[in-house]
Amino acid sequence: MYIDPIIAWPLIIFFFVFLLKLANFIHSVYKSPFHYPYFNHCIDVSGRKNPSVEDLIDEFLINNGFSFIQNHKSNIDRWKRDCLDKVDGSMMKEYRFKQYQQCLDDDNAFNFIITRKTNRYMQRTFSCDYEYLLNRDRILRSINYECTINSYFCNNQRKLMTPELRKKIKERDHYTCQMCGKYMPDEVGLHIDHIIPISKGGKTIPSNLQVLCSKCNGRKSNKM
Repeated sequence: MYIDPIIAWPLIIFFFVFLLKLANFIHSVYKSPFHYPYFNHCIDVSGRKNPSVEDLIDEFLINNGFSFIQNHKSNIDRWKRDCLDKVDGSMMKEYRFKQYQQCLDDDNAFNFIITRKTNRYMQRTFSCDYEYLLNRDRILRSINYECTINSYFCNNQRKLMTPELRKKIKERDHYTCQMCGKYMPDEVGLHIDHIIPISKGGKTIPSNLQVLCSKCNGRKSNKM
């Protein structure tokens, strides 16, 4: 049967437009309506040399308080309740519930985006859960938010380096550098070194202390 092209082409175009709209409709029906409400906060570290993520988060909590975090946790809980209500009211409950579960990401709910103004493309993101921030805030609260946890720990560890402990380590190591073997009976250039640096969690206890000469101590710096 012959069909005039003048009539056929509009019909073909109409048919393809109909199929395209149908495909879009089906996609919209099956597309997940759930989007996890992440907490995102940018921290500019311009002018600072390799600050630790823990210190940056502590500073955020000290300067802004924990209410920001608590409020967002409440928003997440409210969002979850709304999502479950949406699942219950859906004609595709099982399918929607599966989509909801796939959307959950509590372990990475809070994102701290670390950037530098000097290079906007240089950034990294640290993600954590609510419990991580809650635990840090508890510790900060116990020290009245006076400084970061690392600073507090380091200051306390340095206070433990008493003259008696220094003498004990010098005598134990026979006034000898534990790296190069230099003997320093006059104690000139003698240093008591933390094997694991305080900044990396090292403690001021005999097993983590050693005698070093000035040269070896300078070479070791803050390395383990």
